Amino acid sequence: MKPMHRLDRRDFLTCAGGWAAASLFGCGGRQPASDAPPQRFEFVTHVVGANTAIQGEGFFEAIDIVHGLGFRTLEILLVLGRLEATQGQHPGFRYDQLAEEQKEKIKEALEPFDQVTVHLPFSIPYMNPDDDDAVADLEMSIEASGFMGAKVAVLHPQSGGTQLAETRPTVIERTRKWASMAADLGFQIACETSVPRSIPGLVDFIDEINHDNVGVTLDVGHQARFDELSHVKPEDYGTPEGIKAYNDVNVKIVEALGEKLFHLHVHDIEPDTWREHKPLVHSFIDYPRLLSKLREIQYPGVLIFEIGGEGEAMPAYLRDSKQKLDGYLAA
Repeated sequence: MKPMHRLDRRDFLTCAGGWAAASLFGCGGRQPASDAPPQRFEFVTHVVGANTAIQGEGFFEAIDIVHGLGFRTLEILLVLGRLEATQGQHPGFRYDQLAEEQKEKIKEALEPFDQVTVHLPFSIPYMNPDDDDAVADLEMSIEASGFMGAKVAVLHPQSGGTQLAETRPTVIERTRKWASMAADLGFQIACETSVPRSIPGLVDFIDEINHDNVGVTLDVGHQARFDELSHVKPEDYGTPEGIKAYNDVNVKIVEALGEKLFHLHVHDIEPDTWREHKPLVHSFIDYPRLLSKLREIQYPGVLIFEIGGEGEAMPAYLRDSKQKLDGYLAA
């Protein structure tokens, strides 16, 4: 066996130069630049969901409809109502009135879904500084959200007739408190767009709350009264310029919020009236553009259909809308 020789200084420097080049350019020398396009950000596999707001159906029947249509994420519209079907009403429940066997049945019904979110009650005046009963109901609903394993709970900053401009200190204080409660239970609070009625105002509002567990739910149809759209006259709502202006606002909200965008409610808008919560039949919301912007900020959340209409029409609305949104996502 040939003996190994110690490198002298000249040999060491020669080798060191080679090692540095190999380190800089790769072992085989300089590598050609890759022509591969940058990898596209992909949303979570269960990104498309729907809620239980199906009039005239029972709570468990509404869940079965959503699951049967192939949705992997479910949003519970937490109406303080009845589990049983009630004509003209959305199903719901009061957590403090559930028997143990009913709680177990709810848990079993939610098992097939990859993710559960909750829309907290919005018709009770829980932001009224003097309404302790409404506050107790909202906090009970937060407890129920934790019980159901929710990841996000949607909160209206003004509710039951209260106005944010009049109750802002109370809204800030209570939202912080509820966000801390939610954090202990493993989910986030996402304030739904509608107020404040401007993009800077919305950003300032979330900044003022200043809580890591508070972000925003962008409802794609709640911006009609935003300051940024005040220049659009009603007769121009359905024009290409009016439609683009509306979509501009949604995209700018995504840009302005960034990581504070926790959740989305999706649907379509009637062009001539700007009435929202329609199935995806009007092509008013520019979903390819919106999804592109969501990819740009690497949005980690889900897209929940919030469509209005008669209960018997809802399965078809949800089925057709899901098919269209799935197509946009796959493009």
